Amino acid sequence: MSVALKAAGYRVHAVPTVAVDRLQFTMPELAEYDWIIVTSASGVNSLDELAPGLRWAAVGPATARALRARGIEPALVPEESNGLALANAIPEASGKRVLLVRAAAAAADLPARLRERGAQVDELAVYETVEGPASSAQPMTAALADADLSAVVFASGSAVRGFITLGGTNDLPAITIGPRTTKVAREFGFRVITEAKEQTAEVLVQEIVRAVALEESSNA
Repeated sequence: MSVALKAAGYRVHAVPTVAVDRLQFTMPELAEYDWIIVTSASGVNSLDELAPGLRWAAVGPATARALRARGIEPALVPEESNGLALANAIPEASGKRVLLVRAAAAAADLPARLRERGAQVDELAVYETVEGPASSAQPMTAALADADLSAVVFASGSAVRGFITLGGTNDLPAITIGPRTTKVAREFGFRVITEAKEQTAEVLVQEIVRAVALEESSNA
């Protein structure tokens, strides 16, 4: 996103408002599952070993790229990058045994829908998100001191909460990656000027360029 926006002429302050901590977990026998679902690149990267020859499902393009970087070609990537779409895309879910690799605190709609469709779901928490990491305090201060800031971009609800934890305010208009993030941003009082129609970085960049006029080269 930063590279694409800079190429379009924007200045970008890329401040991580969420950090990822890998958890201790016991890896189950992957061959016992009909499907292994991963919902983020962080989930993929938290696994020491990935078994080829099994059916892996990725929630979206970024997660699929993380799998391919580890030598795994996903058998399923839904057209829409969200948990509910993924749950609905698993073929003939009834009776299938599914391993869901995800964060410690994650939305319940994916496993709930799979169970509703008759699947046996085991959830494996492999990482947790830390909102407002201390390492981002100084970069956040520097970013907020930029008088040319035009908008703040959020790619998750936890990023919104992390932004507030690090001292951000809702004075700036917000651009979000999708409805869930928009909901959280509005709960914190942000004026959301647009959201991505698809939950991908590429579409989010297009929305930023469309919504934030580049009137001067100093715009950020």
